[in-house]
Amino acid sequence: MANILTLIILAVIGYWAMMIISRKKRELADKELLHREQFLKETQSLLKMEAPVTVDIAEQSPTLQPTSNTDFVQKVSDYFSAQGYSITQSPKAEGIDLIGVKEKELLLIRSDNVIKEVKKIDLQLFISECSVYIDNNPMLESRLLMRLYATNRPITEEAQRFVRENPVSLRLIEDI
Repeated sequence: MANILTLIILAVIGYWAMMIISRKKRELADKELLHREQFLKETQSLLKMEAPVTVDIAEQSPTLQPTSNTDFVQKVSDYFSAQGYSITQSPKAEGIDLIGVKEKELLLIRSDNVIKEVKKIDLQLFISECSVYIDNNPMLESRLLMRLYATNRPITEEAQRFVRENPVSLRLIEDI
């Protein structure tokens, strides 16, 4: 009789321990989800607070007359279409102009020819915008991601150093 009573007590203790463990796991998962959502909201609000960059037309040299940004985006789109990528424009993704897909590859492309010069912060913002886009579209995580910043504007030395130090995170395209 004592053995049966001991066995019942051990079963109750085991069940109680399993309930506590499963509740703690649920609480931890909920907390992680809350932190992730908060991080995404803060990141998106920071990206939206970025001051717009204006270009004074009087300061531009006559040799650097850019085509309109839509023409440049179309030129970049044509370039990657010729390489076999299925290119679509991305009006929903802030900071990403074009999205290219080819087999298991995913291209997130920023085409910029309006700013005076490309700075390190511009490249970092683009990387963060790509991360937010991938986080909001988890079905794309299985693809090989390539972030491409296409521009025909001058690039600061700091930005060039950033690209050299982070070749996996970002590729810079200047010759389209």
